[in-house]
Amino acid sequence: MAISQAMWVHGHSIQPENPALTVGRIGWAGQIRTLDSAGWYHIAIPTTVIVTDIRQRIDSAMVEFATGTQGFLRAFHVYDGQTRIAFQDNLNVTGAGVFYRFTLSSPARPFVGLGIGISLNLALGHDPQQAWIDIHAAGVDFV
Repeated sequence: MAISQAMWVHGHSIQPENPALTVGRIGWAGQIRTLDSAGWYHIAIPTTVIVTDIRQRIDSAMVEFATGTQGFLRAFHVYDGQTRIAFQDNLNVTGAGVFYRFTLSSPARPFVGLGIGISLNLALGHDPQQAWIDIHAAGVDFV
């Protein structure tokens, strides 16, 4: 199936689940800098449910980010409204210019029912020079 739409948002839109965790904003990213922390951060994806009488399916969800050596993506979940439709746990993704893509093709690309959200479990260490994550953008490919 060919991609019919790709919807993305800038990293400025990321929100922490726990109000004790903060997100700073600079020109190129939403910045996470809370030392010795781990928690969930959420990104709402603009969602077109139906295009020319065809209900959309999700092909993949993505996030582009950079981290210091003590910043980690631990889990990546995709929600359609209140329903978790895909997830990957026990991750340990770190690095500069990371493009993390999660394809939802197994067993099948799910239909879109409501609105899509991406939830990231992010963890930081204790060194202020290395415990950071910059979220640049996140998006979803629809087919």
